[in-house]
Formats: sequence, C-alpha cells, structure tokens
Amino acid sequence: LLPLLTGCWGRLELADLALVIALGVDLADNGLYEFTFGIAGPPVSHMKNAPQGDAGIPSRIVVTQRGRSFAGVLREIELRLPRRINLTHTLVVFIGERLAEHGLGDALDFVLRAPEFRLQGLIVMVRGGPVRTLLETEPLMENLQTKALTEIAKAHIGLEVRLWEFFSARATTYRAPLLPVIELMESPDTGAKGQRYAARLGGAAVLRGDRVALYLDAREVRAIKWLRGRGRDGVITVPCGDEPGPESVSFRVVQAGHRVRLHRGGKPAFAVALRGRLRVTEMQCPRPLVEPQVHEQLVQRAEAELRDLMEQVIAKLQEAGVDPVFFGEHVRALRPGLWRTVGEERWGETWREVPVTVSVDLRLHTTGLMRNPLRS
Repeated sequence: LLPLLTGCWGRLELADLALVIALGVDLADNGLYEFTFGIAGPPVSHMKNAPQGDAGIPSRIVVTQRGRSFAGVLREIELRLPRRINLTHTLVVFIGERLAEHGLGDALDFVLRAPEFRLQGLIVMVRGGPVRTLLETEPLMENLQTKALTEIAKAHIGLEVRLWEFFSARATTYRAPLLPVIELMESPDTGAKGQRYAARLGGAAVLRGDRVALYLDAREVRAIKWLRGRGRDGVITVPCGDEPGPESVSFRVVQAGHRVRLHRGGKPAFAVALRGRLRVTEMQCPRPLVEPQVHEQLVQRAEAELRDLMEQVIAKLQEAGVDPVFFGEHVRALRPGLWRTVGEERWGETWREVPVTVSVDLRLHTTGLMRNPLRS
C-alpha cells in the first residue's frame, strides 16, 4: 500500500536551486552564441561554514558560456554549479548589440518553448559593452543591477517592453518589435568606487524583421511613449522669455492621452490627437503666470514642442519603413477590406507614404505651490 500513499517524491528545496534573475544572449565569434546567467547569491543561512554577517557573500553570481544552443550551454553550466538552474524567476532577458544588429534569427526560440520562462519578464538591448559587464556593475540603491533596471522600467520613466509584447510583434510582418536600450557609459563618478562603467536606460532600437533598423534616442522615445499611452510624467522644456533665449520653463505632464483616427477613403491616412495637462516645475524668467496671455503663450510653445517631436519621430519611422506603434493594426482592425487591398506583406512600403497629421491640446493644470516667480 505504500506506493499508493500521497507524498512528495520529487522534492527540490530552495537551497538546491540556482535562481536565474537575468539572462543575456549575444553573438560571439565563429557563429557561437554567448549566454550570460545572472544568478542570485545564496542566502547566508543556506551556506555551510558561512562567516558571521554577509561579508564575503556575493549578492549575485555571473556565469558566461559559449555554445551553439541554449540547451547545450545550460548543461555545461550545470556541470560547473553545485545547484540546479531554475529559470522561473528570470526578470530580464538582455540582448547583445552585436546579435541584434546581425539578426536574432531563432536565438530566442528557447524562451517560448521552456515552460519555466514567464513572458511577463522584460526584454532589453545592451549597448556599449557585453552583457556580463552590465551584470557586474554595482547599481545605485539596489543590490542587483537587474533589480535596479526593473524598478526604473516599472516607474515608466523609460520604455518598458514585455517578452510577450516583443514576441507578438515578431509573429507579424507589419508590426516592428521594439527593444529598450540600456547604455554602458564610462563614468568613474557613478556607482561603486573604482567602477569603470555605469548603466542607464537610454533610447530604443526598432527592428525590421529580426534585426535593428534604426535607433531612437531618449528624447524620441517620449513620442513613442505618448503613442503607446504612457505619456504621463514626461517633461517638456521650452523658452520662457518674450523672445527665445537661455531662460526656460519646464512642465511635467500630469495627465496624458491620445487618439488615432483612420480617415475614410481608398488609401490609409491618420490623424493623431494628443491631449494632456501640465504642471509648472521650474521657471527661470520673471514673467507673471497670472496673466492669461503669458501662460497661454508658454502652453502654446509646449504644444509646438511636442507636435514637432511627434512629427519628427513619425517621419523617421516612415523613412525606415517600420511601424512599432500599431498604425497598421488600426487599418487591419477597422478597415479589413482596405487591409486586404494594401496587403500585410506590403505594409512596410505602404507606411512610408501614409499621411499622418498631428494635433496637440495641452492645458495648464497647476503652477505648483506658487504662481509667479520670485523676481516678478
């Protein structure tokens, strides 16, 4: 009767697992892939002969291995580690710059096949150095670089792309996948003493198929965030004086929304309407905001700044023939007959010639804790 009794026959304790919190994939020489595993350091309580306190106990372990397949590399690394690798807690998948520019191909096939991966995890691209260098940098205010970057993304300060979003775009021929970019910068004044590199969330890479088609800087990413419904908490800075000069006024976007309209007709044409509310965060000129004509002029400058940025980014995307912000999806969903005429395979070429008009409506919500600058 013993075999019929319930029980735990295949138990794996936490002390038996190596928890992978970050995974990097890059292209090495001779057609090999370079996989980098960021593994959470073991708790002191789970270590034999552990020293008092946490001195000498690493907060993370970085392991790199080259190979032709993920399965082969995983087996090689498990031969080096005293614990079983567990991928369930992977927070971020990092893509190396060389791999992204050469072409991803099927390098990420294992992510979709392995049941351990959670597609709610983030995917980002690393520029300026290898993934290993990024994972070995000491972050500010966190123990793990992966955790620090995840918290920045969750705060919606930069662009945030989940694994499921990335693979959904790659499964089509008309939606261009986006990769947020993390830049490694030489900055001796940031991070741990003696550390050569510091990491920051920068712009984004737009892919055509499986490789990078163009890069967007951090300023241009603001336009992408507006079109993805994440324009809130952005900052708009415009000249403050009667005439353009060094003095400026800065607004923070406290409320943001957008609407994309597809015009009727035999060809695709769009109208993008942006709306938002602003809060004055800094003012460097002595102009009285209580005067309606003053704050109207400053808000109009903010509207012009946002409109110019949006038109610039849309033109850049059209020139490259990539659509990461779902304009093609609007045609497919709202005008299926027109979509069949255009053709999914030809949307990239059609998108280059699609007229897009942009309108902006911003309102001043508050001037902060005071109305006029001290000098006024």
